[in-house]
Amino acid sequence: MTLEFLEVRPPAAHSRSWTPFATSEGYEHPHWWNNAGGTTGDPWFVRVLEDGIEVARVQLDDPGGISPAYTNAPTLGPERLEIQFIEVTTAARRRKVATRVVHGLTKHHPHRRLFAYSSESADCFWGSLAGWRRFDHPDGRSSPLFIQPARGDDPNEAATDT
Repeated sequence: MTLEFLEVRPPAAHSRSWTPFATSEGYEHPHWWNNAGGTTGDPWFVRVLEDGIEVARVQLDDPGGISPAYTNAPTLGPERLEIQFIEVTTAARRRKVATRVVHGLTKHHPHRRLFAYSSESADCFWGSLAGWRRFDHPDGRSSPLFIQPARGDDPNEAATDT
């Protein structure tokens, strides 16, 4: 089934006091979605629909920052775009929605290079994305960093472009 991506951005004068979603019912982490106060830059959220029903939400940080302490991580320029949070509704889990969302974001932002810092519970998910590379912080405590492959190195490009 096809996913539809709807950008959710605040009115110009309300970027910090704005509530991006009217309700967070159906989400395990509703505090991620109830305000834009923790965002950096301009708050940027994406609402993901499947057959008109919301199945996921994403918070992006443009351009986001990569700590230089991560061992062997490539230096990304202004093309970088951080996936700050991604969550699938509890009703839509176990259907590869998150994987499809990440692939959809790469298609919607073809000139960007996506990356994400993982939480311990999401390491398997990020590690399962074809071509995405993991980078660890030398302190062993910080979240792993996962970076989308450079264009031309993505094993999914050939499969999805045919």
